[in-house]
Amino acid sequence: MEQTKLENVLNFYYETAKLKEVERSGWNTWNISRNKRVESIPEHVYGAQQLAYAIYSEFDIDIDLFKVNSMLAYHETEEINIGDLDPFSGVSAAKKAKIGKQAVEKTVSKMKKKNFITSLIDEFNERKTPEAKFAYLCDKMEADLMAKKYQDEGRFSFDKVSSRILDDERIQAIMSNGANTVADVFIEFDVPKYTESKIFSELIQFLKEYKTTP
Repeated sequence: MEQTKLENVLNFYYETAKLKEVERSGWNTWNISRNKRVESIPEHVYGAQQLAYAIYSEFDIDIDLFKVNSMLAYHETEEINIGDLDPFSGVSAAKKAKIGKQAVEKTVSKMKKKNFITSLIDEFNERKTPEAKFAYLCDKMEADLMAKKYQDEGRFSFDKVSSRILDDERIQAIMSNGANTVADVFIEFDVPKYTESKIFSELIQFLKEYKTTP
């Protein structure tokens, strides 16, 4: 067996495995309480994949679940090189997609079937196919689910959130409409993303009253 192939397998593994030790830095933007550990990037991926399966199961959605899970797995590999860029990072969605693709291409550059991953990233970012749209919404909603969980655990407080966030016009508008908690703000910020999907729209509304803790 060729040594190059063996090296490629292990190099790719150890490069992507770096994410196992990286927290989802977006929660730091909201100054989450550190009384418990914060999820890692792969834990977010796992959560999004399980959410995808649950929705696929209960609503009989006609999609390629393997492709969905592959998109969810690989699109986060960009964060090895560019980090976790949240909506308040100052980086536009277009620029994030561009540098994210470049970051993924760097990670898979020596892999024989690199086009398999890069084509999935392109499809995910373009959000034109049913699988890409579904994967994108699962990725976004998993973050909303975790925001609700962290809120129910008492790990968020407005007085700890930076003024950079609270002074944002989008956040001000949400708070003026009656958002009472950080999770409320987090969820309402994402609500418009789900308008084209009846399932996700209903799920995000149901989440507001759902209790994640006993």
